[in-house]
Amino acid sequence: MPEAIALLLEKVSRIENILTEGTDRGLAVKEMLTSAEAVEFMGISRSTFYKLSFKRQLPVYKPGGKKLYVKRSDILAWQSSCRVSSQGEIEKEAVDYVSNNPLKLK
Repeated sequence: MPEAIALLLEKVSRIENILTEGTDRGLAVKEMLTSAEAVEFMGISRSTFYKLSFKRQLPVYKPGGKKLYVKRSDILAWQSSCRVSSQGEIEKEAVDYVSNNPLKLK
């Protein structure tokens, strides 16, 4: 039991360091990420990242025309824009549409 508590305290301390000092490759506080950091932050493959940037679905920056960079805020905005509605939301939207647009008989 004392080992488990020590392990938890160590993990909490590591998380605190990440949030306050930006350790662990700086992903917690760094705004502009390299493509490798963005892939890790997003949890996707490198090829998926390049497909998203090539199709201009994810805004990227290319200073000097070579290396790709992405703003962390752009990643979060893009991820938020890809929201899929729940079944309940779709049904509510359908009911609202039908009640606001009655069927017109000729």
